[in-house]
Amino acid sequence: GRMAGMTTLAAVNTVVDPQRLLRRVARNALDLVPHADGALVGLSDAGGIVYVCGAGRLEPFAGTSVGLHTSFAGLAARTGRVLRMGDAEREDRADRDTCRRLGVVSLACIPLVRGGETLGVIAMGSASRDAFDDQDVLVLEEVAEFVALVVGLARDLSRVTRDMLHLHAPPDSGRSPPDPARPQSTQRFVMGILEPGSELLADAKERVQEVLDHPERLSVVFQPVVDLGSGQVVGAEALSRFAAKPLRPPDEWFADAEQCGLGVELELLALRRALSARPRLPAGVTLGVNVGPAALVSEKLQLEVAGTPPGGIVLELTEHSRVENYEKLLETVGALRERGFRFAVDDTGAGFSGLAHILRVAPDFIKLDRDLVSGIDLDPVRRSLAAALVAFAEETGASIVAEGVERASELDALTRLGVHLAQGFFLGRPGPVEELCRLAGCRRDLGAGVALSPGRSPADRSR
Repeated sequence: GRMAGMTTLAAVNTVVDPQRLLRRVARNALDLVPHADGALVGLSDAGGIVYVCGAGRLEPFAGTSVGLHTSFAGLAARTGRVLRMGDAEREDRADRDTCRRLGVVSLACIPLVRGGETLGVIAMGSASRDAFDDQDVLVLEEVAEFVALVVGLARDLSRVTRDMLHLHAPPDSGRSPPDPARPQSTQRFVMGILEPGSELLADAKERVQEVLDHPERLSVVFQPVVDLGSGQVVGAEALSRFAAKPLRPPDEWFADAEQCGLGVELELLALRRALSARPRLPAGVTLGVNVGPAALVSEKLQLEVAGTPPGGIVLELTEHSRVENYEKLLETVGALRERGFRFAVDDTGAGFSGLAHILRVAPDFIKLDRDLVSGIDLDPVRRSLAAALVAFAEETGASIVAEGVERASELDALTRLGVHLAQGFFLGRPGPVEELCRLAGCRRDLGAGVALSPGRSPADRSR
């Protein structure tokens, strides 16, 4: 119950975030006053003005404080008037030390007054002398009342929302804490009004966080990768399974984690669980572990694999996530490859990047997506695409692995195309490490395969 409340509070903080609004005010103020090269939004407190956020050249100075009676911004707040100065070094009312530190020569300060209360100021700065004219002051005066109203409303909305949700009830308020077992209908109502869809995101974050807090709810099974020439199991792909509600395919868990900002954490948990089972794998069997681009380049992944012997580990880079920074990705791939890790490009034929992605990563393995493999014996277009990828792999020194093989006729078609490695229900279902060891100890009869049950679980078809 406490964890659910904390998760909901974090979601409410995101939806009702006055500072997010203040950052937008600072950015838009720069567009309004073209002579300014930076802006700071300050809020009043007992000690003076605290600049809580900024934009432009002054953005890094958020957190700076100035006195109410010893600064130009404090004077604007006390008088309630828009003030400007053209040279801080010659202005007795300026806090010269702070202006020097901020690199401000010209300054225009707009008080944020609402209902007779001064909430704070917006300070527009410039490194040039006499940067602001009468027109700038006029424009700032016109928007001052509106900005003060918006900032005040955001502050009030944040306070009232938290008070109504009982998330920050003071110990002496006499208000009892909410029942953890009671549905969070009030929270969902408020969040749905303030930002439609955010309540669903909060639900997803709570579910994923529960798994992260209880790692035993994520287990790993292994699907064999078979050499089609010898019939021997030469590798295994680690696939995640979730013993958590709601019951659904693993891909949906990872999609939820990605949307709520916990994608890297969940992928690293799956990686950790897979690597922990590695000592029990049969000798000579490679271990394939799925990892997305964001997780691969994260410092947390480097820590996870720091003490891991890299031999026999294949990091399968999924194509379902766009690569935001190829330079960083390739740098990481190169460093891990030098240590002995090998790489596969997963889901080829179903992702974003295609051949250009493969050329950049230069993987050791190219895995054909199950949607390309399914029905390949009946579809000449699928066969043509697979044949092109086989030729491409030969030219680049990579090996092709066909995923999702479910029928003998599909396997025959792939073999004729020159595919040497494959996995799928026909060759072996995902199962515990003990089952993988049993399969690895005997040669597979590729003519018989594994019988498929008509009601197979969708969880067996993902990650």
